[in-house]
Amino acid sequence: MSHEALWSLGCLFVLKGATADLEVIEAVAPAGYSPPLHRHDFGTESFYVLEGEVRFVVGDADVTHGPGGFAHVPRQAPHSFRVLGGDPARMLLIVAPAGQWDFFAECGEPAPAERLPDAIDIPANLADRIARHGGAVLGPPLT
Repeated sequence: MSHEALWSLGCLFVLKGATADLEVIEAVAPAGYSPPLHRHDFGTESFYVLEGEVRFVVGDADVTHGPGGFAHVPRQAPHSFRVLGGDPARMLLIVAPAGQWDFFAECGEPAPAERLPDAIDIPANLADRIARHGGAVLGPPLT
């Protein structure tokens, strides 16, 4: 593999580039996947959809994007997403400043192959881990 890859929270994450100010992470999320509603206090996160269809809830906005769609999450905005349809979604995550990769690494393990893991493994203490990395769980995943 040419980039660092992780299996974390049921997804594949590949670190494409990072500086102290910015991380670019390719994420592959399985069909139906949705993280809990949460916020980031440390910075912003943006999603650029490469493949699949994804519903994004950011604050009061609720939009669906396919390939080429872009969703921006301002600092402290409540947000989540859900992968729609029967196929995985592939997205670029743009995180500023850097730091989200460390969270994914703490919740996962190195990926031996750039494919989705066989199972979704969510740590029991996910809310505590999110808080340690400058965020908070605010509600359940999107259904």
